[in-house]
Amino acid sequence: MKIYIPGRGSVDSSVYKVDRAVNQYNERLSFEFNEAGQDYCIFMRMPYPERPIIILGFGEKVPHPDEACKRLWESDTMIHGERILNDILKSQEDFKNAKRYAADQASGDSAERVEKFLRGKGHSPVVKVFLNDKKGVVASDD
Repeated sequence: MKIYIPGRGSVDSSVYKVDRAVNQYNERLSFEFNEAGQDYCIFMRMPYPERPIIILGFGEKVPHPDEACKRLWESDTMIHGERILNDILKSQEDFKNAKRYAADQASGDSAERVEKFLRGKGHSPVVKVFLNDKKGVVASDD
């Protein structure tokens, strides 16, 4: 159902309800349809002459006002900034560990392939050292 709001024209009532809820959360916020992205977003009004910026997108469906406020609260960096930063840092550390593990596995696989190749050629990839009383140390690769 659409309703008429002076200054805004004909507006879907569900969009208006979400806009009102978001505006109650923070008076600088508004819920509108983003023409460029063809989706519904929460915009933050910036000081003049800057244009409003998108801070949260919802896709093509209009969410329930409670859902929009919940997602807004969960992504609020003023409230949850430290937790969000810790989550990002932990995610980066997990990514580094996974890359390190994959590199170790690849290194081991490469070593096994080189060893198999050398054994196929009749060589041992391990250098053997024999003690020789006359000359000192003698190294051999077979």
